[in-house]
Amino acid sequence: VLAVGYSAGIRKQAQAAAGRLVRLLDQPKLKVTANPQLPQGNSVEFDGVSFSYDGTSTVLHEVDLTLEPATMTALVGASGSGKSTLATLVPRFHDATAGTVRVGGVDVREIDPAVLYRHVGFVLQDVQLLGVSVADNIRLGRPGATNEEVYQAAEAAHVHDRILALPRGYDSVVGEDAHFSGGEAQRVSIARALLADTPVLVLDEATASADPDSEAQIQAALSRLIAGRTVLVIAHR
Repeated sequence: VLAVGYSAGIRKQAQAAAGRLVRLLDQPKLKVTANPQLPQGNSVEFDGVSFSYDGTSTVLHEVDLTLEPATMTALVGASGSGKSTLATLVPRFHDATAGTVRVGGVDVREIDPAVLYRHVGFVLQDVQLLGVSVADNIRLGRPGATNEEVYQAAEAAHVHDRILALPRGYDSVVGEDAHFSGGEAQRVSIARALLADTPVLVLDEATASADPDSEAQIQAALSRLIAGRTVLVIAHR
């Protein structure tokens, strides 16, 4: 009976995984322009931007906003008011239903995605780490980075000592011999953003999952990260 029960549970997990894969593969492909343009500068502009997830219910209504280079802009408001939705239009996680989002004076839809992600970095509330080495997780923002550059980014993000304490250090694999708390994973993502060194940065509730001690370390890391960049930040505190 135990064997049957375990088998039934594993089958349900497999069915759920298959369903997630099907939904992922059914997502429409990102449209890439045939004549890409290069951003000129580090400004961000929302020009009459509206957005709807389903085409019927509008989440954002004709937003006009300009982020000048090397400034910090805070989005505040109640949960569900569309702050994160607006922020994720900058790295083009979605395309605006109406209006235009510009980075460096260029519509984000007219920028090659590889160029856009060299220009716009992000640290999100829901941290995603892949099942590869910690070093490779940090290198996602800049795959060609040297080991020394990875170490320096981790030190600046206040997570270097925690990584060295892992069984295989930077070679430890996330999910196998590297298990991070929410605050630690957030600092790994900050190290990734530091290494990517993008001039525009989106921070969405970067300290939401942290206890007070971790929050203090994350804030210290963010202070290093935001210096001199154009920053759009969402935070309740």
